[in-house]
Amino acid sequence: MKLLLENWRNYVLFENIEKSNTLSIFDFDETIAFSHTPTGVLDKVTGETFEITTQEELDDLMKDSDRYEFDFSTLDVVTNAVENVPITKILRNRVTDSNTAVLVLTARKSVAEDDIHRVLDSFGIDTNDLYIVGLEGAPKGDFVVQQIIQKYPNITKIEFYDDSLINISSMQSAKQKSQLDDFEIYHVEDGAPKLVS
Repeated sequence: MKLLLENWRNYVLFENIEKSNTLSIFDFDETIAFSHTPTGVLDKVTGETFEITTQEELDDLMKDSDRYEFDFSTLDVVTNAVENVPITKILRNRVTDSNTAVLVLTARKSVAEDDIHRVLDSFGIDTNDLYIVGLEGAPKGDFVVQQIIQKYPNITKIEFYDDSLINISSMQSAKQKSQLDDFEIYHVEDGAPKLVS
């Protein structure tokens, strides 16, 4: 039953993607919006607990994931989201392009997808023709290869916007596996996109 529901979710999720040749992928936190939601951290060696608020801090601590345990439960709800205008300007442009499918790919759990819809609506972004997927921290590159590139050969161009260097690295691996000639990866740093590859 679970597999049947997952297959149905994937079908509904990407039901119109075969009409596009370009896929634009946007991270949510610190890319589309700034929310400054804290992540709880437990240092398993010292027993100390503390909170972090930036992607850089998280990326740094995740390099030693055996030492640290993370509590992402605060990310189930989007609070105090502030629009990142340089990125939402690009997002608005892509949403209106009939040859482009738009995907918001977040490390948040799927339970946050409705909140992300609400936030995008509050920014005046048309969410009817975009997809939102919560990966619960799974590698974004693997998802793009397995759920998009391998299933939709009509996608010949991909652009990816994210603030996390871990996600950038994951997407660079996806780019190599895909062998797509037109695959642009942008690191969103201080709110502005910078082409990586």
